[in-house]
Amino acid sequence: MIHMFTLLLLTLGACSPTVVTRGVPNLAQVNAKVWRSGQITTREGWEHIRQVTRAKRVHVLKLNFELTEGSDDLARALGFEVHVVSIDPQGDRDAWDDLRSAFTRPDPALVRHALGLLETATSDDVWLVHCTHGQDRTGLIVGMYRVLHDGWTKERAYAEMREHHFHPALRGVHEAWEDFKVPERAR
Repeated sequence: MIHMFTLLLLTLGACSPTVVTRGVPNLAQVNAKVWRSGQITTREGWEHIRQVTRAKRVHVLKLNFELTEGSDDLARALGFEVHVVSIDPQGDRDAWDDLRSAFTRPDPALVRHALGLLETATSDDVWLVHCTHGQDRTGLIVGMYRVLHDGWTKERAYAEMREHHFHPALRGVHEAWEDFKVPERAR
């Protein structure tokens, strides 16, 4: 019975709205150095990123899987520096196809690597963090970044994650957030 309830939540949660702005799904500015979105699939979308960020150098932190969740070849062709840190669970699978992925936790080493990359930004850099929909894996990384870099509380960061349609029903990602310990220096 509990599995059916979880499946129902996942199915309902998968219906989060996607707002596309000039070819970019779920685009939002995080701070002066970081933006977030879903997978961009058009040249127009990547050109829009260059225009709105106004950066000399744009790094892309790709959290989804290149072979199954969309390519960033257009970004590379336009001169973006793409850093692939593929974090489970994969975000474009139907809950009916792979219910187990909802319980998959992101690899902590990959999460640390993604956060470390964001910390390398210089005054000329802007980072775009994205996964398939820009909601769950992106939400997790951006939420942790907000706490570690911007000094936000976990509660404030989680509220922003929910505003950007983070799905608590994806237990693995949600548990990774719940288990995230704020270092003493960030308090």
